[in-house]
Amino acid sequence: MARILSVNPEHPDPQVVQEVLKVLKVEGLVALPTDTLYGLAADIFSEAALERLVTLKARPHDKPIPIFISRVEALEMVAAAVPDAARRLAQEFWPGPLTLILYAAPDIPELITAGTGTVGVRIPQLRLMAEILEAMNSPLTGTSANKSGGINPVTLKDVLRGIGNKVDLLVDGGKAPGGIASTVLDCTQAPFQIIREGSITAEAIAAVLEYGDLAPS
Repeated sequence: MARILSVNPEHPDPQVVQEVLKVLKVEGLVALPTDTLYGLAADIFSEAALERLVTLKARPHDKPIPIFISRVEALEMVAAAVPDAARRLAQEFWPGPLTLILYAAPDIPELITAGTGTVGVRIPQLRLMAEILEAMNSPLTGTSANKSGGINPVTLKDVLRGIGNKVDLLVDGGKAPGGIASTVLDCTQAPFQIIREGSITAEAIAAVLEYGDLAPS
């Protein structure tokens, strides 16, 4: 049975951060609050952890897994190329709920890309996630802590109802701050295409881009 730790997500106890890191560094899975929903965190370079995550979520193998990074500069670690317009969006909206789809770097595992050759990436806004990512010094999965297609998990109770306690660590941070999934923008085509509109609107994205950089929604 998974351990449960309580935390204030905006003022996390350093000991909780260390406990999360201990699990992630031995290829474990952690369910914890993010700035949108509760997420399932795993080291993206751990095949064993990714396999467990996909099985636990009953996630189709042709569905890519979004990832979190700690800073804009880390894009070079996960993306083969970053268009200037995508970088402007990252600088404007990160940390925050905007996922950019980019061509994946060669060493990104296929369980992450699902054979698409692309990766969805963002920097989460929540202080807890920021501290974990900075200390981990490696990208983490940013997928929701539910069964694929299930209800959005905004509390630990939602997580337990959806996937049970089959992770290595559960972090209870109360209700997730956002409750709305991130906006997803495909930056691999010109003009960019909004795949899913979340809390960041098409109008807000268009205001940062030059005319013609964003396809009509």
